[in-house]
Amino acid sequence: MTQPIDVVEMFKQAAFEVDNRRLTNLRPDTVIATLGMDSVAVMELVSYFEEKLEVRIPDEELSRIRTVKDLRDAIARLLPDRPFAS
Repeated sequence: MTQPIDVVEMFKQAAFEVDNRRLTNLRPDTVIATLGMDSVAVMELVSYFEEKLEVRIPDEELSRIRTVKDLRDAIARLLPDRPFAS
């Protein structure tokens, strides 16, 4: 069985790789804008998810993403056959 995708853990890893940030207190309801990442870092973060999960997140989805949970929900809609951690 496929391992569930844990977007919070992936987000922590991505933030460290693209912006050298350790987000130890990251939660699903964390508002991404409060993390102090600039728009370039956020786009690199999105690219990280797209590359790792082999998915393309459309711009109209991106514009609705405010929290880590929103990101997870958007990816879950794009990958309906994959399990996601809550």
